[in-house]
Parts: sequence; structure tokens; C-alpha cells
Amino acid sequence: MNRQKALTQIASVVILATVVTGCTRFEKRTQASGEFDYQNVELKDKFDHGDIPQIEQRSVFDIKPLTEDQQTLGLMGEDVDVRPPAQLMPVLEGVILDSGKSQTKVWFNTFKADTDHSKKVEDLVLQFLAYKNATPTIQSESPIIIDSGLVKSERTYGSLSKSTVLEEGQYQLKIATAPDNHSVSLTVDVQSYQEKNDDYQVQNTLQARAKRNVEIRFINEMLQFANIKQQLEAIQATDNSPLPIKLGFDDNHQTAWIVDAEFLETWAKLPSLLNLMSFKLVDSDKNLGYFLARFVEQDTEYWQENKLNPITLEGGEYFIQLGELVGGDTSITWLDEDKKPLTNQQVTELYLSITDNVRSVILDKDSQTKPL
Repeated sequence: MNRQKALTQIASVVILATVVTGCTRFEKRTQASGEFDYQNVELKDKFDHGDIPQIEQRSVFDIKPLTEDQQTLGLMGEDVDVRPPAQLMPVLEGVILDSGKSQTKVWFNTFKADTDHSKKVEDLVLQFLAYKNATPTIQSESPIIIDSGLVKSERTYGSLSKSTVLEEGQYQLKIATAPDNHSVSLTVDVQSYQEKNDDYQVQNTLQARAKRNVEIRFINEMLQFANIKQQLEAIQATDNSPLPIKLGFDDNHQTAWIVDAEFLETWAKLPSLLNLMSFKLVDSDKNLGYFLARFVEQDTEYWQENKLNPITLEGGEYFIQLGELVGGDTSITWLDEDKKPLTNQQVTELYLSITDNVRSVILDKDSQTKPL
């Protein structure tokens, strides 16, 4: 017999035998007989945690002291931090965490070249500390070194069973401008810190990762404050500017108002302008992008007082449909109560009622820039 052929046949027999044996074992394993004892097992009482509260967030896990026998066996016990490391939340564009582990430092890279970078960061720090009702002390102007005073924070965790964590810490903050004069660093060094969870004093050691976690949490809260402040300032600036409206065509080639602003800004500001034009809101649907408003006819004195050209529409309900155009503009289409488009002349007359006077109206009156 050919030796190679013989080896091949032997291998086939071994493989077949293994498969059959495996199938047999599988069938044996899947066989079940008799009662399932676990169904009759009684549940034990809930775990009795004694005087120790059920803490949802703690910086360390308390390891009980080892007995002499355990130590003889070579076992080791140590308090360990069971939370994941705190991570920087770069909610402001251009803020990055310094990679160095010896100190906690973040870099700000978003300020314009013609501004005092360090002054911007110093103002942010002092505003945040004022928001936290802390009493900071400026220890040095060059470099800028600030002692924060006592900074308190309160956080609530959980849903059905809530846990309140109180933090109190004092920090030294150092602000320095990079040699390239295009970025500023903020170094945070926690001086003292204590944490309570539902009045339970949580053990903390201000060393290594535990210390860095505390410092990063302080930075994150400050950046969150800065982000909210930035958003409020942007909203206020937007609210104080008029809608830039012109005549044009929507995607269906109907005569429409074209607003050089995004949908959300137009949606927020348009009701005040409609109110000024004597359109009283009846209904609205943001998802569908329309306002339903009732036009109330006014006398000549009203239009003169509001510095608008008279609107000659018949009294009744009208749909004002918003649409998003390519490039970020918003279209405003005017429809009657049956959702039929108004004539080109009517849409143009509505536009002309505000065109010559809208700037002076916004400067002289508050009604267009305030929400209803």
C-alpha cells in the first residue's frame, strides 16, 4: 500500500471517531432527569450592611485589616480607588489636558491674538469662583497665582434611592502664558479636600491618581460653567439682532421671504415680528415648521405708532410656513387658512410693510426682540 494513502486513511478514521465520540458526549450532557433542586431553594434575607451606608460613589473601597493567618499566607490588602479616572471634558473648543502626570494642567488655545490671553483665563477663574460663592485671593500677578478659598459643590446620584455628595476643597490656581503667546495654561493644585456622602465622611488621600481626579473634576465644573455662560451670551447677542429678511423664492419657486439665518434662530424670533405686524399666534408646530396666526386689522394710528406701513390683508387666520434652504437660510411662505399660497403681490406687500422701517422699529421698540 502507498504509505501516504495509508496515513490519509488512518487520519480519516481518527477524525470520524472523534466526531462520533464528541456527539455522544454532547448527547449525554444534554440529557436531564429528575427534579431541579434549585427551584426549591429559599431566598436568603437581604444583605445586612449594618451601620455602613449603601454608598453609590466613593473614592476608596475599604479593605478590612488582614488577620495574622492571612498575612502568613502572603495575602495583601490595600484601600483602592474603585472609580474610573476622571477625564477632562473639553466642552470649550481648543482646551486640552497636559500629558504630564506630575501636575494637573490644561491649555486654552482659542483666544484671539489681539486680546490678553492670561487676562481672559483669569477672568474666567474669578467669575467661576464668584459663582461658587468662594472668596479667592490673588497671591501673585506675574505669574498669576490665585488661592481659591473654600469651594463647595453638591451632586445628587441615583433615581429611586438618591445619594447626595458634598465636596469642599481649596485650590491653588496658576495661570501662565506659553512662550509662543498663543496659548495659556491653567495649573490646578488641590490644597485640601473632603467629601461626604449622605453625611458619611468618605476617605480620601490627596496623592497620585486620587489627587488628580479631584483637580480634573474642579476643571470640568469650571469649563461647564464657561460653556453655559458662552451659550447665554450667544443667545443674548442673537436676540438683540434683527432678522435679515429679503424677498426671494422657496424650493417650490413660490415668492417667499428669505431669512439669512438658520431655522432655529428664525423660529425663535419670528413670533415677535408677527406680533408687531398684528398677527396673533393661534397654534404652532416646530416639527412641521409652521405658525398659525390670526391677522387683526388695525387703524392708521396703530401702524404709525409702530412705524410700519399699513397691512391690507383681510382679518382671519394665516399659516406661516418655515423651510430650511441649502446653505443655512430659512424660507418663510405665506398661506391662507386653506393652506393656499398668498399671491405674489400680497407676499410683497407684507414684506414692504416692514422693509423701510424694520431697523428703526427694532432700535426704538422692544416688542420685536422680546418673546411673546
